[in-house]
Amino acid sequence: MRILLVSDSSNLPKLISSVSGLNPSYMEALTNGESPASVDKLLILRGSLTNDCWVELASERAKGFDLVALPSTRDMREIAPRLSVRLGIPYISGVTQASLEDGRVRASRLCFGGRGIELLSASLPSVLSFDLSGFEPSMGSPKSREELEPACEQRVRVLERREKASEVDLSKAEVIVSVGRGLRRKEDLEMIRELASLLRAEIACTRPISADLKWLPEERHVGMTGVRVRPRLYLALGISGQIQHVVGFRDAETVVAVNTDAEAPIGEVSDYFVVADLYEFVPRLIEALRR
Repeated sequence: MRILLVSDSSNLPKLISSVSGLNPSYMEALTNGESPASVDKLLILRGSLTNDCWVELASERAKGFDLVALPSTRDMREIAPRLSVRLGIPYISGVTQASLEDGRVRASRLCFGGRGIELLSASLPSVLSFDLSGFEPSMGSPKSREELEPACEQRVRVLERREKASEVDLSKAEVIVSVGRGLRRKEDLEMIRELASLLRAEIACTRPISADLKWLPEERHVGMTGVRVRPRLYLALGISGQIQHVVGFRDAETVVAVNTDAEAPIGEVSDYFVVADLYEFVPRLIEALRR
């Protein structure tokens, strides 16, 4: 199988891992910078690239390949379906695992907001975009390397791009203490901060805490429209367990939830579910940790 990888350089090692199960006989990567990529050919595009350029260049290179694979990043989610239309081949988005069967590609992806798995099949060639959150980088060196100066017409130009200043990267946190609407007042965050300090944890929250009440910045919002985390421990305090939030921590190793409602949905996705008021639970836990 011949696979064309279309990706920014930072996501390329994980994208290689995502297609390794397809046993490719030849892999070529179209990317925008140096990358430790174990591919047969690495094509580095120089200059400022718009999505129009990516579509133009990738559609030219895709001829003769059985599969075009991209990461499910914001820009690539726009590029992938445009490639599919341009090439006239099937497209499957958000793939978490792919295999071959009877000359077709079989792909699984999450559905029902992360509570289920959907299995799809498509003819070859196809375009697949991969959810890379569950893949480790595959490091190596390309067998050959080439640089290209794209000459495509840029109908949209990037005038400025600035990285947003951030005080925390929850995706790297090993322990997270997260709060929901069970927290009654903003002032009570001091109690949560003390607990987080004792646990050497980062503080996270549900969307209402950050977007509606503005008690914590958006970068601490875990969920479908927020950050997705993979800590060793996720301590959920006063969180009901709406699916939009659960999607954000579904890859946590251990989930401990505290809620006064014994029927709260978060009980179904927790390893340990404590039916208690966080205003009784947290002070006792702080006291125990201080000993």
